[in-house]
Amino acid sequence: MSEKNKENLSKQLECLKSLDIGDVKLEDLVDIRTVHIDTSKPVLERILSFMAQIKNPYLFKVGDTPVKVEFNDDGPSLQEALEQFILNQLK
Repeated sequence: MSEKNKENLSKQLECLKSLDIGDVKLEDLVDIRTVHIDTSKPVLERILSFMAQIKNPYLFKVGDTPVKVEFNDDGPSLQEALEQFILNQLK
């Protein structure tokens, strides 16, 4: 991916992240239960497929429940949080 494409993607994600859940109609959100990921594909293809299907990875719905995903800038990364969750479940 070129630097220009990376920069463009970063700007698009920032724009998607800044959307307010109250400004979006429920019927305009993608139900995450309809997203299908082909695990036989390489990681990059899976990510791109997810992005194409979900439209906004920060704002979607589960049934009739809207979901806004936010992360604290100075908190653990998503990967770190998931790793910790799994380790806690194994105890």
